[in-house]
Amino acid sequence: MDFDFLENPLKNYIENLSEKTPVPGGGSASALLSCLSSSLLNMVLNYTIGKKGYEKYEDEMKKLREENEKIMKECLNFIEEDSKIYLKIDKNLREKKDCEEFLRESVFLHLKICENMLKVVNFCEIVAEKGNKNLISDTAISNIFAYSSFLSSKINILINLKFLKDKNFKSEIKEKLKKIEEEIRIKSQENHEKMVKKMEE
Repeated sequence: MDFDFLENPLKNYIENLSEKTPVPGGGSASALLSCLSSSLLNMVLNYTIGKKGYEKYEDEMKKLREENEKIMKECLNFIEEDSKIYLKIDKNLREKKDCEEFLRESVFLHLKICENMLKVVNFCEIVAEKGNKNLISDTAISNIFAYSSFLSSKINILINLKFLKDKNFKSEIKEKLKKIEEEIRIKSQENHEKMVKKMEE
């Protein structure tokens, strides 16, 4: 089945998400949130690069933007890819076929989102310090979206792991997830507190 979520108005996606249909669902919505986090941060970077007063950070901001844009494009593709994988899982379940391969695909997709969001949270720390001060609220929101997307993707990973039989694989993924969570939880909270403090000054 082909999808055109990205070719139609956002209104269509929101309406489709609300309907009694299996796709798009929570996994796709999580991918959308990750993309929003990355794209919002990119806006702040674009308002920093070339702006007077931020010249000494120009090269660093350009490098961050290049890395962030890769994440943004990857997460954009995940919005549709998640639904494609889900339908493969659903089809195999209905036909009483093994769906281990597709469950793993979904796990890897959402693990990638988790890894990407940790990167974005780390970018937010740098941008909050060196980026355009007039857009500190946008950087703060990007940080919140990144952590929320991580938590959402974690949920998607856990529900897929529940149906997998390979105990070693499940243990390995949970360990990776735990390490990411320990770092992103602390870093995103620190970022949030620092940025809120700056806005309250």
